[in-house]
Amino acid sequence: MDHYRVTYARREDLQRDLETQIERGGLYVLAPPPDELAYGARCSLEVVAPDGRAVSLEGEVLAVTPGHGLAVAMDARTIGELRALVGSLGADAPGAGAPRHERVDGGRGGERAPASAVDVLQSWDSLSSAEKMRLAQHGGRDERAAALRDRNRSLHPHVLKNPRMTVEEVVALARNPQAAPEMLKLIAERSEWMGRAGVAEAIARNPKTPNDVGVRALASCSAEAVRQMAKGVGAPPHIAQAARKRVLG
Repeated sequence: MDHYRVTYARREDLQRDLETQIERGGLYVLAPPPDELAYGARCSLEVVAPDGRAVSLEGEVLAVTPGHGLAVAMDARTIGELRALVGSLGADAPGAGAPRHERVDGGRGGERAPASAVDVLQSWDSLSSAEKMRLAQHGGRDERAAALRDRNRSLHPHVLKNPRMTVEEVVALARNPQAAPEMLKLIAERSEWMGRAGVAEAIARNPKTPNDVGVRALASCSAEAVRQMAKGVGAPPHIAQAARKRVLG
């Protein structure tokens, strides 16, 4: 089954597509489909919001434009989830770009490593430090994951320089209680990531985040997340205290 992903950097773009396409039963994905894909086939689609949250579905292909894109049917459940998601999003981050439409190999869950990448991963431990650094900065999802698993922690920050790093990966890293404080601080220094509520919330909740960094992250969290943290739900004590101050004004 083919897998597609549409990643939105701006709430207004997702809101527009929700009103003009999704609520009418489908979404047009601007990613060239394979030649064999036909009307009525099944495919999976992941819609990623600006804060990194995603809604996934398996839907029927409603139309195919060779070399251009395809329309995927949306069911009532998915439409409801996306409507609720849009309603909970905060303001757009300054300078956010246009939606990214892509066909993702390997089914739900991301990029599939090509044969050459698989060979690299199998021999990862035998690679030189320079080769690992290059792959961390320029490799695919699997190579980024391998770099983050490497016991040499000095390699980890290079993954954040990779232009193919996705918001989903950043959120997962920010949530990881084993992440180094310096890595969390580096994520927090990137305005294009901290402008997304999902990333900011993960940074605030992570007990490894330096105290001052976590408190500043609250400013970019959704109001509901701040209220939950003010109650002490999944938040370190200093974050819960700062969140209560924000709630009480």
